[in-house]
Amino acid sequence: MNRRAFTLIELLIVVAIIAILALIAVPNFLEAQVRSKVARVKSDVRTISIAIESYMVDHNTYPPDQDNNPNATNERGYAFLTSPVAYMTIRPTDPFSRPFNPANPNDDNTAAWYELASGADATREIDRFPDRHDIQCYFLSSFGPDQVRSQANDDFPYSSNLRPYDPTNGTVSFGDIYRFGGSYREGDWRLDGIHHRFWTVPVTLP
Repeated sequence: MNRRAFTLIELLIVVAIIAILALIAVPNFLEAQVRSKVARVKSDVRTISIAIESYMVDHNTYPPDQDNNPNATNERGYAFLTSPVAYMTIRPTDPFSRPFNPANPNDDNTAAWYELASGADATREIDRFPDRHDIQCYFLSSFGPDQVRSQANDDFPYSSNLRPYDPTNGTVSFGDIYRFGGSYREGDWRLDGIHHRFWTVPVTLP
């Protein structure tokens, strides 16, 4: 009886076709994951901002800063949103934060939460900056797909240069994802080096 089987050339062609399909599918899958995380960030910061605005209604001020590192001891703004009144029941974690590193628990890049920068907290360092005053505003930020904190500092709305994530520069590109609230057009901060008085920003970036 004659036995029929695939030749080596035919098998190589099949393997090559599978490899080409994998090269097309894997990047698209990874980009879909990033886009999904960006959508989650926008949903999370929208939820947190609702809690912040509810706190504002009750107390006529925004809560103070919250360091994005859960181990920080000097910036605990989320505590005002969870106790004694639970304006939010959970503290969402940033999907773009790096895995926690027990060897360096205070490293910004191991942060888990979204950073809250509050203009209502400006007088905390009044001894260093006597010309500062409280401004009723805030922004929330995520590390973004590059997993690196991009803003120059968290003195918002003073002396800050914020760098927003823009997907048109590539799905995984530099910059953080922000959401602003309150009188955020006050102060002397900048967005990518451009003073806030010279541009129009949507509530959520991007």
